[in-house]
Amino acid sequence: MRRRKDFTQAFCGGVRLNAGVVAIIVRPNGMSHPRLGLAVARRVVPLAVVRHRLKRRIRESFRHNAARLGGLDVVVLARPGVEKMKPERLADLLERLWVRAACRLAKR
Repeated sequence: MRRRKDFTQAFCGGVRLNAGVVAIIVRPNGMSHPRLGLAVARRVVPLAVVRHRLKRRIRESFRHNAARLGGLDVVVLARPGVEKMKPERLADLLERLWVRAACRLAKR
């Protein structure tokens, strides 16, 4: 997701799933493939190197789980403390969120 309109639709009509330092907003997109949006603010993760590394890890986790997410728009919100998480723990946390998002898709 790259357009402001897509993010606005997700924020207004999506379902929020929280998991501590990471939250996701999920919304059906009417397509056959999932789309990812990232909201990692500079004030949450001030160092650019760390912020971009975090984004790469989130994208990689999303790529591994894209097949189960079907036609969803997913916006990942980073919260304070996410930069201190170990990569393995972040991957596990995101994995659980992808499963919960897939369950939401199956219910609709």
